[in-house]
Amino acid sequence: MKVTFPYWGNYTIAFEALVKKLNIPFIPPEETNLKAIEEGAKLSPELFCFPFKVNMGNYLPALKKGVDTIFMWENVTGSCRMRYYWLIQEKALQEAGFDVKVINFNSRNLFSRAKEIKKQTNVSFWQIVTALAFFLKEVFFIDKLEEKTRYFRPREKNQGETDRIIREALGKLKGVERNKELSDLKKETWRKFAEIVTNKKQECIRVGIIGEIYTVTDEKVNFGIDKKLGEMGIEVHRKLTLSEHLKEGFLPWKEKMLQRKVNHYLKSTVGGHGRQAVEEMLEYGKKKFDGVVHLLPFGCMPEVTVRPILQNISQENKIPFLSISLDEQTAEVGIQTRLEAFVDLMKSRKKNN
Repeated sequence: MKVTFPYWGNYTIAFEALVKKLNIPFIPPEETNLKAIEEGAKLSPELFCFPFKVNMGNYLPALKKGVDTIFMWENVTGSCRMRYYWLIQEKALQEAGFDVKVINFNSRNLFSRAKEIKKQTNVSFWQIVTALAFFLKEVFFIDKLEEKTRYFRPREKNQGETDRIIREALGKLKGVERNKELSDLKKETWRKFAEIVTNKKQECIRVGIIGEIYTVTDEKVNFGIDKKLGEMGIEVHRKLTLSEHLKEGFLPWKEKMLQRKVNHYLKSTVGGHGRQAVEEMLEYGKKKFDGVVHLLPFGCMPEVTVRPILQNISQENKIPFLSISLDEQTAEVGIQTRLEAFVDLMKSRKKNN
């Protein structure tokens, strides 16, 4: 077995560490770029959404180097086509001439998949458990790292200092193999953040980012929207992260709590992260945020379904709302222009109020 997996922003580091801990030969996926997107779109069914096409492009260089297995985490709730990605990806790649198998992981089949990997690789269950534990620690660290970055970027006096710290931390994280090393890296990184000189008198405009998890969390897919807004002096908040997504999969009561919160607007699941988007929109409205940006793949069924609900909530709370659909045709210049206009609107409203 020689494996690869989808490229997923900064989380790719944690996925690489997981496969290394399992002693499985692997080739990292291609970092998302324009060429990878174009190549992935050529092999993908036309009506499938942007993340599907990006993933296909990520796999191709590794497949050409002899990879025969793809690991993929999937969403098991709702009616999002994400539940069928692994089947369609496997079929499309095989029709393109690759002898490859896609192994899907989710909160329900994790034990059976672990047995399957153990059988093919002679990895012990203890190795699997320790590898997963280390993977989760890295994911939580990455999420906290990004959260601190979103807070300090609009407040720093020395522009670029926050980005330098996160680059250094992620670079060192790639070489971390033990819990002690990870703990030391955390302490070092939090100390550096604490030393950032900030403009304490500056009152930042607050913007919430909601939507489909892949477009929300991967800066290569959303053109670094967190960074763009931060450099405009905007404090970005994003509740949806990989760690939150994993909690939802393994803690069934969280889904019931979520449904209670949105029941007035949405009576049942629509798949994907549609309900989460509604819940987050309500939360940002109650907290009097200055605006909300909704990111989704073009044609994403769950997000398109809830978009009218999000617009209604924005009107009820009088909070500016911007919805951005992303696909292989989206241009960064267009995103930048829309963000600048949205920021001007929020600044004008805040000044008048």
